[in-house]
Amino acid sequence: MLLKNQKEDTTDYTKDWPARYYDIPTGTLRREHLKRARSEGFAVPADSYREMLCERRFFSEKKDGTVDGFFRAWTMIKASAAAGVSFFQKKRQKKELLTYMKDLCLSPDDLLPESADAVLIEEWQDFARGLISSCTGSKAYCSTLFGFVPIKDAKVAEKLAAEILLVTRDYPALFDLADEFAPFRKVMIETFCQMIENGETYLQA
Repeated sequence: MLLKNQKEDTTDYTKDWPARYYDIPTGTLRREHLKRARSEGFAVPADSYREMLCERRFFSEKKDGTVDGFFRAWTMIKASAAAGVSFFQKKRQKKELLTYMKDLCLSPDDLLPESADAVLIEEWQDFARGLISSCTGSKAYCSTLFGFVPIKDAKVAEKLAAEILLVTRDYPALFDLADEFAPFRKVMIETFCQMIENGETYLQA
């Protein structure tokens, strides 16, 4: 059966702007609201950084606003880490990791102005909340044996915590890049602890 067309999102995200900015579900809608805020005169100074980060996160590398560049970078780092590091491929793998770091706005040779730091942290927090919510709410993620056997909540939390440390600390450390990931890792860990009951206990590794 074909699904009915979804209703157009008519939520007024501009009310008390920019308090609801991160409730806007897609990059395309975020871009539109940022342009509207500027054209209608209720933009705030930080919106210039929101626009810049929106473009980099959702529209760089021929993305059309539907692909989250942070999520793609996260997924690729996790896949690379799972595959392991080959002595003969280490140089190529480091080059790939540096590319993913750029996608996450972590590249040491592509620094954003310090005044954009607070907005970048908000972007990382938004990504972290979305990732954690999608993982804990996904039947596939919260189960084993092809989705047939549910995993207990504690095991799901352990799995997610291990992935956070793998992507933001353990794998980068193999290329001496753990320090560069530290700001992003801090946000991921803090958000995990805010959202997961007794989250700190799963991050002791």
